[in-house]
Amino acid sequence: MSKAPIDEVISRIRNGENLEVIGYEGDMAVVEKVKGIVKGEFAKEELSELKKRRPRGGPTEEQLELAAEVAKRLAEARKMFKVIFGPKEVTIRTGGGFIRVSEDAVKLAGYASLNDDPIPLVIDLLREYGEVKLLRPLK
Repeated sequence: MSKAPIDEVISRIRNGENLEVIGYEGDMAVVEKVKGIVKGEFAKEELSELKKRRPRGGPTEEQLELAAEVAKRLAEARKMFKVIFGPKEVTIRTGGGFIRVSEDAVKLAGYASLNDDPIPLVIDLLREYGEVKLLRPLK
């Protein structure tokens, strides 16, 4: 666990570093190394959709930039979040769900609607990247 200025956190995300912001102290973010995505109460279809891992390599430049911009907005709003980079994708866990950015679309899991916190903070950035799909919520 360490403390870092928000600018440094954003820079680390731009460089493809997996990290988790677990709190804020003054103008510093409290950052931890990621231990993986913790499963919440998600439908099996949602988790299998999030786990699909076909391509090799790291995230694209466009995905790194989107993750950095989303993280910046979340940090400015003092939200907790976790960023995990995979092959040609980025997964951001925040609020009660996941934002998964793949090559062709953005998939949201664990949110009842696009109005669930913190989606309204970042929806414009996500839509600029590509089609935003809200995966079926748990019944």
